[in-house]
Amino acid sequence: MSMRPDSAFRSSDLDGIIEEIDRLVTPEHVHRRLYTDEAIFDREMTTVFGGSWTYVGHESEIPQPNSWVRRTLGKRPVMLTRSAKGVINVVLNRCSHRGTLLVTEEKGCAAVVTCPYHGWRFGVDGKLKNVPVPSSYEDVRSGRFDLGRARVETYRGFIFASLAPEPPELIDWLGAARPWFDEYIDRYPGGEIAVHGSPLVYEFRANWKVSWDNSADGIHATFAHRSYNLLGEEADTTTILARNPATTSIIARAYPYGHSVVDQRPSIPAGPWATMRPLPLVQELLDSLKERGLSDEDTLNLGAGSMVNLNLFPNLIFVGNQLMVVEPIAVDHTRLSIFLLSAPQAPEETDLIRLRVEEDFISFGTPDDFEMFERIQSGLSIPESEWIDTSRGAALDTEDPVEVGVLLGDVATEAPIRGYLQEWTRLMTARHALAAVPHARKDETK
Repeated sequence: MSMRPDSAFRSSDLDGIIEEIDRLVTPEHVHRRLYTDEAIFDREMTTVFGGSWTYVGHESEIPQPNSWVRRTLGKRPVMLTRSAKGVINVVLNRCSHRGTLLVTEEKGCAAVVTCPYHGWRFGVDGKLKNVPVPSSYEDVRSGRFDLGRARVETYRGFIFASLAPEPPELIDWLGAARPWFDEYIDRYPGGEIAVHGSPLVYEFRANWKVSWDNSADGIHATFAHRSYNLLGEEADTTTILARNPATTSIIARAYPYGHSVVDQRPSIPAGPWATMRPLPLVQELLDSLKERGLSDEDTLNLGAGSMVNLNLFPNLIFVGNQLMVVEPIAVDHTRLSIFLLSAPQAPEETDLIRLRVEEDFISFGTPDDFEMFERIQSGLSIPESEWIDTSRGAALDTEDPVEVGVLLGDVATEAPIRGYLQEWTRLMTARHALAAVPHARKDETK
């Protein structure tokens, strides 16, 4: 394969960046600039985190009328809100007068938000309520001062936003990954999930895509998480991560729109508890469930986790009993928020078990990933070594005989990486302009 030198891919104008993208991503390689170039990062914040569907929150986080939480779409500050009439909106967190950031708190509940600069007041649906000295404006009630909104769709309580003029239907965007999403939610009694409002927030000095590369990588766990695996050995437990990756039957799948799945369950026929080392208080909680006659297999396994990693590009990762939200800050700086998911209709012991289980890997495994991410970013700073290999497993992947566009592979495949890069390229080369949705100044229930 012919590879152009690093200097051949330099361009400062937008059209130049679009024209270069296809040369920066090949079927089996990707150029280092995807992780180091600030112009590419800025374009990502517009087209990737705005040009498709981006996860912004869960309905349980805004349970009451007029409640809201602060979020981002790429680098855009937004508010996820539930209006007085119960309608969910994603509005730009920017006063329409002079651009002042309206809210800085993480969450709140109020019928109006007030700009601290000039006192303009807006409903949480984004509509302008009143301004000081309204006679100063001829058309203050026309709607042109309402806050911009993103397009919003929800699926089973999970809320996604887009600024694309015509994004795909959310159901179509989920596509063949949707049954895995359903299966994950259906594990919870009554299909009811609640998201804990106080996430564990990490920041690491690396590009956001290294976390996406890692999300469906089945091999790294054996090596990068060696200390975690040794803890299992000390407790006479062979963790799922400690096994020789060549001998496991873990399955990976790459889906359209950049989504992917890693299914660990074929490698643990005895169930998830068979590879889990003893954890503080967990046995006491399991005993309590048994004493109450609530120790059925579904309840016990709900405590252990799904053993399926589901990744919805570009920013939502389900792993274990938690969801992780990827938030880019700069080309070499990323925030990762980890939200614990609870089961409101399950026994109280179940959520306590889930907390103990998630504390384990977050404490002893997740820091390994961050160290690897920062090592990668440091290595990619070397300009003389330009290309990153993404070919692993390409010759062995097979197409799903039922689902069009779905690739199947074993634990070693990098098909999920190749798949999301294909979607990344599509979004990065799109030329349509993104825009907020204007308010119609009509009753929002119509």
